[in-house]
Amino acid sequence: MNEALNLVAELVLRESGIRVQSAQHPALRSAIARALPNGDPAAFLDIAANPVEGARAIATLIDEVTIKETFFYRDRQQLDTIPWRTLHERAQAAGSQEIRIWCAACATGEEAYTLALLACEAFAPAAPPVRILATDISSAALAASHAGRYRERSLRTVAPSLRDQYFEQDGDQLVVGERLRSTVTFAQHNLVTGSMPPLGETTFDLIICRNVLIYFDGETADRVTDGLRSALRPEGMLILGSADVLCGTARRLVKLESIPPRRQPAPPSQVPLRKPLGVAAAATSSVSFDPFAVETRFLQGIAELESGEALAAAESLRHVLYLDPTFGLAAFALGRAHEATGDASAARRAYQQALRTIDMTDDRHEHLLEQVDLVDVATACRARLATL
Repeated sequence: MNEALNLVAELVLRESGIRVQSAQHPALRSAIARALPNGDPAAFLDIAANPVEGARAIATLIDEVTIKETFFYRDRQQLDTIPWRTLHERAQAAGSQEIRIWCAACATGEEAYTLALLACEAFAPAAPPVRILATDISSAALAASHAGRYRERSLRTVAPSLRDQYFEQDGDQLVVGERLRSTVTFAQHNLVTGSMPPLGETTFDLIICRNVLIYFDGETADRVTDGLRSALRPEGMLILGSADVLCGTARRLVKLESIPPRRQPAPPSQVPLRKPLGVAAAATSSVSFDPFAVETRFLQGIAELESGEALAAAESLRHVLYLDPTFGLAAFALGRAHEATGDASAARRAYQQALRTIDMTDDRHEHLLEQVDLVDVATACRARLATL
């Protein structure tokens, strides 16, 4: 039975890029039971091998194991960086009158409709010269996207005036109006096994794929990122989630050079030292806190981690947490380092520490905070804890 579950987990990884660890086998078994009446992994493998029924069975299982939590205007600060007029000018220079956008891994559609809303507002009162292709691996998610019916929780960040303008009330749900629907086309696409760009499509001016890579292993994440970049027009724009950036390859996703040096290092202050991860210390100790030095060591640890020097990265990141035990980003990165060395127990402790302290990361690290969204980092922590 365990062997059958292992084979199903390998099948999920091969088809979707999602790694199911042995600790998640009970959840995988439950997903198989939802996809197949008797819930038998061996029986599922038999069906999956059937040329007629296999594709449908695999798609159903992937629907069960994928995570589809999203909402409108998620990470608004990142979306506000989209230069709509500039993208239009570049599209026109390339011979197109429309901005071509690919919203990859769109889940239940909130992000794709958010992009449509932002485009409508950016080009108002004219109709937006924008075409959005929104794709996802999950047929269930795409069905929800087509329906475009959302409850209050999904639209909690949308201003009432915009709700009135772009949505219609239907009982306790809000339904996407035609102005947004006419801008978006939904289609099924697998980022791991599908073509880049999707079959029948040309390159895009903007690709947005946020907080998906965190569910892939490093090799798959790198391959998908390369594919997304290849699907861009020259001077096209790729937007990845901030949690993806921290999980991804530092040399390619984390722009270390984009973090400007402080004009003058902040004066050290005495900070009570709580017991940091993996370091024994007296409760009454204190250390001098220099934010610039902490950030420098943090970036060193990130670079070491993504260069394959996981042990050196763990040492650097532990030192960061010794200096600043409330630096949640460092705790998250330490969890990644421990995972790379195979120390699952230490990784869990680090992710739990990150969740406890992520809201304590303050403006002493403002340059780093400009590049990440702490909500997404917390989401990544929970995802990694679930995987472990």
